[in-house]
Parts: sequence; structure tokens; C-alpha cells
Amino acid sequence: MTEEQKPKEKRRRKPVEPTPKWLRDQALRYLNRFPATRQKMTQHLYNKAAPQLEHFDIDEEKLSVDIEKTVADMVKAGFINDTEFAASKARLMARQGRSVAQIGLKLQEMAFSDADQSQALDGLGEDKNALDRLAAARFVKRRRFGPYKPEETREERRNKELASLARQGFSFDVATSVIDAEDIEDIEAMIYGET
Repeated sequence: MTEEQKPKEKRRRKPVEPTPKWLRDQALRYLNRFPATRQKMTQHLYNKAAPQLEHFDIDEEKLSVDIEKTVADMVKAGFINDTEFAASKARLMARQGRSVAQIGLKLQEMAFSDADQSQALDGLGEDKNALDRLAAARFVKRRRFGPYKPEETREERRNKELASLARQGFSFDVATSVIDAEDIEDIEAMIYGET
């Protein structure tokens, strides 16, 4: 390799002391690009600041206190609202055709509190079975299952499609009611509330 062909070395950034102002700036920069939960913001700030600890001889406990204060300030200012974020995420996943069980697992995975999770799921509606039927109908429409398949191939594909719906968290009753719909109009009626 000649001198010209060698890849340039990545320039090392000058270490920056993780002061409360720097933590606040990092939090705002992150929130400008992504929504975040309390837990996610805390983890993000720690990941950004941790490499600087040794260089500036900062106590990890002091950093944790500063991060917690920064996150609390973001919450107080309204930039972080776990309850609203969980509800928004649940509504979005319901519109995408996710089952109530799958939505609950995703909210749990995102480390929302139990209260935020249950409030988000309650915000979707009282009748969870009806919600799952609607979500399954949307999933079937998107994947072109059931009545969207030609009549001659429907029966041979039925078990695979039911398995796919089961993997998405839908009960057998909900999956069969949607897969066994007579025609596309029945699916459309489930989605748009005509039945």
C-alpha cells in the first residue's frame, strides 16, 4: 500500500469534562433527534460520560448524581414524559397491526414502569379481544393472507398463516376468525368498523 492509499486514521476527540452543563447539552442534543424514556436518557448520558471519568478523575457516584439531576430537569421541563411516550408507542403499534400481547412485551422491553405500561394498554380500549381482531385484520391485509390469496391455495397456506399470526401474539380464536374470513370485504369491514 502506498502512502496515498492508506486510510486516514480517525482523529481522536479531545476529552471533555462531563459537567452538568455538558450533560444538559448532550441530553438536549439527543432529544432533538430521538424521543427517550428516563431510563434510556440515563443510559445514554452515562455512555457518553463514562470514558471521560478516568481522564478527569471524576467519581462515578458524583457522575450518577449529576446524570439523575439532568434527567429530572428534562422531565420537569416536559422534554421527557414516560407516560405519554408509552401511550404513543402503544397506539402506534396497535395501528401497525400488533397484538395486545406483543405491545405489552415491547413496552416492558423499553423499561417503562408497570403503571405506564398498564395505562398505555388501557388507553387502547376496554375490549382487548376486539383490539386483537382489528390488529390481526390489519396484519392479514398487509401480509395478503387468508382471503387475499387465490381460493385454490388458501387451504394449503392456512396453517402457515395461522402460525405466523400466533408468532405475532394473536390467540387461536382471533387468528382463525380473520384467516377464515369469506372475502376481502370482511377484512375491510373488520378494519374500518363496519361490523
